[in-house]
Amino acid sequence: MSPPKLIKKMESMVRIILSILMLLSSIASVRAFAFSSHHSTPSSSVVEPITSYYDDTIRSNNQESRRDSNRPTSHLSMAFTETTSTDDDGSTNDPKTTIVAPKPKYPTLRGSTVDSRKIITNGSAGREHLSAIRLKHILFASKDLASLSLGKLRSAKFNFDDLATQISNCVETRDKGGEIGWVSSTEADGENEHLDLILPENSRQKVLEKSIKPGDVVMVTSLRGYHLVQITDVMVDVRKMAQHKVRTKNTRESRSNVVKIKGKRGILGGALSSDQDGATFKKDLTYKIETMGCQMNLADSERMEGQLQSLGLRPISVDEEKTSHPDLVLLNTCSIRDHAEQKVYSYIGPHAKRKRDGEDVAIIVAGCVAQQEGEALLRRVPEVDLVMGPQYANRISDLLEDVSNGNQVVATEASHIMEDSTKPRRGSKTVAWVNIIYGCNERCTYCIVPTTRGVEQSRPPESIVQEVQELVSQGYKEVTLLGQNIDAYGRDMLPRRKFSDLLRTVGSVPNLKRLRFVTSHPRYMSLGVIDAVAETPSACLNFHVPFQSGSDAILHAMGRGHTRAKFLQIVDRIRERLPDASITADVIVGFPGETEEQFLDTLSLMEEVKFDSVNTAAYSPRPNTPAAVWDNQVAGDVKHDRLKRINRLNLQHAMERRARMQDRTVEVLVEERNVKIPTQVMGRTTHGYIVYFDGEIDELRGKLVHVKIEQCHTYYLVGSILHLKP
Repeated sequence: MSPPKLIKKMESMVRIILSILMLLSSIASVRAFAFSSHHSTPSSSVVEPITSYYDDTIRSNNQESRRDSNRPTSHLSMAFTETTSTDDDGSTNDPKTTIVAPKPKYPTLRGSTVDSRKIITNGSAGREHLSAIRLKHILFASKDLASLSLGKLRSAKFNFDDLATQISNCVETRDKGGEIGWVSSTEADGENEHLDLILPENSRQKVLEKSIKPGDVVMVTSLRGYHLVQITDVMVDVRKMAQHKVRTKNTRESRSNVVKIKGKRGILGGALSSDQDGATFKKDLTYKIETMGCQMNLADSERMEGQLQSLGLRPISVDEEKTSHPDLVLLNTCSIRDHAEQKVYSYIGPHAKRKRDGEDVAIIVAGCVAQQEGEALLRRVPEVDLVMGPQYANRISDLLEDVSNGNQVVATEASHIMEDSTKPRRGSKTVAWVNIIYGCNERCTYCIVPTTRGVEQSRPPESIVQEVQELVSQGYKEVTLLGQNIDAYGRDMLPRRKFSDLLRTVGSVPNLKRLRFVTSHPRYMSLGVIDAVAETPSACLNFHVPFQSGSDAILHAMGRGHTRAKFLQIVDRIRERLPDASITADVIVGFPGETEEQFLDTLSLMEEVKFDSVNTAAYSPRPNTPAAVWDNQVAGDVKHDRLKRINRLNLQHAMERRARMQDRTVEVLVEERNVKIPTQVMGRTTHGYIVYFDGEIDELRGKLVHVKIEQCHTYYLVGSILHLKP
């Protein structure tokens, strides 16, 4: 070791020894200093061992396996079979429709692991393709204080950065919130040698052995003391994870709108091709994104659009589409409904024909159908350039680099979710989506989501809060937290977190006017979440809690993990704490084996609750789901009849719930212009009700206004503005 390095290391050791001596002489006062601002009692804190997460997972999986033992095993068969296929409206197709799809990338059987660490680490997308991890740390001289702090970090109100700034013994990182930075996953050629005096090599290796999942906080030791290390992000080589197929070179003449510039490389395949002399590319490239499905897909499309714009593309205008076509077409797909695959093939058909006819167009299929179909989609439509699952929404630019080199790319491997390298292109200037958890660990027998979106992965709370703060600084007034099963937030993290804590923390961001969240699951929605909404001024009075059926027998067959009574307990708690709150839900009719009596149980639950609105659907079999192959499918005409009956009741309740707003003065956040009546603007109440009233959108967009309701309709209200809220 060189003399300067030796001197620096000796100085660091002296600082550590002095810190230890000071800490030992006043450990009690240090503890008081660390947490006095949070009014906690350190002596009463209980620190759960890190390994308990895995024990809980095993216990949970064993319990699920025991619950499943009550269901006929033949109904859990994942084999492809012949079954009746029905549309959402209940119409019946060929009774011998074969449901065929590739085997899922993620486990869908009950009792199988739902720990993303095990799935990703053991898979081809694990450490083999890990490039680097981003770390922060807090250094302690005392194991007791480190353990106590780890326990405190279970609550989202304790920010890792703030804790590091307050009490870390590491002078090199303390003023940066404990930031260590990016650490290479290999120690080859001394890549991380500059970090040895902060987090020594053996300690870095211990971190990698314990976890590479963003959001986790693990404890490791070194000669410096005890480190709490947070993994804040990962860098994965997504290009190596993807499958590549070299496309046969197109021998057609390049069209006049494509120019060749030597030494330049294009960014799109199909629209762009390369040769040995350089690359050909079109100036002023345009794109068009079509989004199907839920809010998660809308949020993913915003992220992909941000990536495309960072590459220099722009959205094609409505007027341009009358005379030309976009250079890049991106279809973000949803696989929830029946015939989702056919809808995808139908949409991309005309664009595939454009490519066959020699036009320059790049075709991308993203989202859940892309994850479900994988390489099979390329075989069906060889003109497609890129097939990518939802976990790669923020890495589309990396994948397009391989497309530009003449490859067809399929990216569907499981991967830890990486933080966005570019900002999403938001669809609104007033309200925004913020993902807090991806995937779903539930195994509802009708649902394909765990197959297409993978297991649950929660984002670090610090990243979520930072994104919300940035949105508020840009003028956004409302944020909706997104998750397929939002109440499960944090249960996959080390240490485990609670959604109710995160709700309070995000709700306290200065100048955030409104906070919403979707979607809750009755099995996991705690009464603490309802209390958090009641106690957080910015939280909106709106709960979306799907119940799916009012029959306990059907709920059991669905694998929902809750009963009718549990759901009604949640409703009672909402009505008790927040009497004016709106409650919306989802329901499925015609699930396999559903009798008329069980359907009437669903109607009676709706009568008991009186929802503000319910998303209704007739059951449709989905690939790779147990219920799809059961032999007790409900006839299409029966499903159609039940759907009509439940919709009538739904409309009746929606009208009744909105009628209570008559002549009331409500607070409305103005979002956009009423597209049908340009002299009106559109906004929403805290309940989520749409309100129209006369006004100028350029003056009122993003403003909170008081509106007197004069007309109540089934799904919207009409009123007159009284005044702006101060």
